[in-house]
Amino acid sequence: MRIVFQGEKATVKYEGPLKHEDKGDEIWLGVEWDDKSRGRHNGTVQGYTYFVTSDGSNSGSLLRKSKVSLGHKMIDSLFLKYFKEIPPELIEQQEAQEQNEHMLQQQVGNQLPQETFEIILINQKKVTIEFDQAAFFETIKKKKKMVEFYGFDEIYKKITNLQTIKELSLEAQFVASLGPCGMVGSIFQNLRNLSLENNLLYSWHQVFLLGQQLKQLRELSVSGNILQPLTNENKIVTLDPEYKIFDNESKLYVDQPVLDSCNHIEVLVLINMKISWKDVSQLLPAFRGLEQLLICRNNLTDYENLEYTQNELRNLKLLNLENTQQNNISIIEQKFGDLPKIERLILNRNEFSELQKLTKFVHLKHLQIDHNKLIDPICFSQISSSPLETLSIKHNLIQEKFGKLYVRQRGIAELGHLTVINGSQISKFERKDSEIFYLKSAFEEYFILKQAKHYYYDYEDFMKYAEVKHPRIDYLVKKYGNPYEIDPTVKGQYQQKPKQAQAQYCTVKIIDRVGKLKDKPTDKKFMSNTGIFPVKQVVAKLSNIPLKSVQVSIQVDNESEIVLMDGKDMTLADYGAIDGSLIFVDQIQ
Repeated sequence: MRIVFQGEKATVKYEGPLKHEDKGDEIWLGVEWDDKSRGRHNGTVQGYTYFVTSDGSNSGSLLRKSKVSLGHKMIDSLFLKYFKEIPPELIEQQEAQEQNEHMLQQQVGNQLPQETFEIILINQKKVTIEFDQAAFFETIKKKKKMVEFYGFDEIYKKITNLQTIKELSLEAQFVASLGPCGMVGSIFQNLRNLSLENNLLYSWHQVFLLGQQLKQLRELSVSGNILQPLTNENKIVTLDPEYKIFDNESKLYVDQPVLDSCNHIEVLVLINMKISWKDVSQLLPAFRGLEQLLICRNNLTDYENLEYTQNELRNLKLLNLENTQQNNISIIEQKFGDLPKIERLILNRNEFSELQKLTKFVHLKHLQIDHNKLIDPICFSQISSSPLETLSIKHNLIQEKFGKLYVRQRGIAELGHLTVINGSQISKFERKDSEIFYLKSAFEEYFILKQAKHYYYDYEDFMKYAEVKHPRIDYLVKKYGNPYEIDPTVKGQYQQKPKQAQAQYCTVKIIDRVGKLKDKPTDKKFMSNTGIFPVKQVVAKLSNIPLKSVQVSIQVDNESEIVLMDGKDMTLADYGAIDGSLIFVDQIQ
């Protein structure tokens, strides 16, 4: 049982008279607060142990039962939220139903037959309800639908016809029970989306009853409710077809097993409920049709207790593990990577400092991993085997170390299917720029590591290095060509295998030593695959030197030697020309 006192919620762990003081027959409740700071003891007072708090902390208190609120039935909370009071005829009907259930319990024992409870709504002409001047129904998605006022009869006719409601939010309305068995199912026959967040529900069997009664329900949120574990046993009790749904109101078992009772529910939201993987494992046999499972803000580290059969999670498309103390993506892949339909994984606000190489998750299209501790750009390579279309990796240490632009370009270049990163669309031009940037960066990283020159290095060794550190480089070299071709005029052991011609540009500076542009360095933009003869034609025109007497040399950068460009079939790229390279112009005498 759950209670609320002075606006704070607690779980009841003892009910009865006081033992350490003489208070007569007055009933007291021993409670453990959700907010532990409100507690005064650990369940033991003056040597008398009334209960034991879950972790032994001083989070417990003793309260007079008459002073606390035990919450409301679900239908009562609806009327209190929107109409300020509960119709007395409805109260009479509920009391009559509860009395019938009590009599039935005495007659048939502890088994409650499955039957439809038909509630007859009260006659609007006999009841007086105070309406607001502007009333709204709040849906599960927090949207508000206005109730139009056309006179009392029309309003009441609309509102009391609850069978037409498809979305309903009763968040923080102190819902503690579902009322007489079958009532919820009879009233909300077409309900598809239901939010019961931050209420006083206390048992998973209440959740199973909702599924059993609301056959049209597709989305259910019971976030913020602290529910008792189904069992302390290590086996999955809900797999047993003899394990029946228990109705806490009537104290009877419903003639339906927990197994498969909620298969029609597609979206289940269990945020901030103090649950573990052991609890989740007990639930899954009842929810075999799940497509989305959101279990954020729980302590989900006991993976050794996570179990599910091949009949569970087969339709799961979205798994949200935000703020659940995760730090190892390998174990997540081990447990969920083989699911046939999973497309979206949310891992925000966890403790990831690295991502191991993923080999499963072959259908994963969307990954969110914001607010973690990722710092090494190799994380992009590690997830590149998944066909990701969208990626969000904001607020990680990698942005502080390398900058947002670098992270964006690196992510685009390494993930070939990506269309959106950090919420922003990727254009085809940005993809090309990012891939060329990444291609050059990988080479430069290798040059620094090996202390090699960009025009003189071991290409085969570089490709072996890139295979480990930058798996997509081989594809990008084939797509754009090698940005740092080896200079064939430099004698040595390194040789470059022919590669596809480049289709990129470079801006070189022409240094005319003898012609019209002498002492007037001039920038000129060429395609990297421009041959030497066309370069000479341009230079001859600019310098006003006869084409036959033009001689050109290149200095790729400040550390390079000046190399004569006399190769008949060679291009600027073959000589390693980059932005800022110097082309020296001389005249053959």
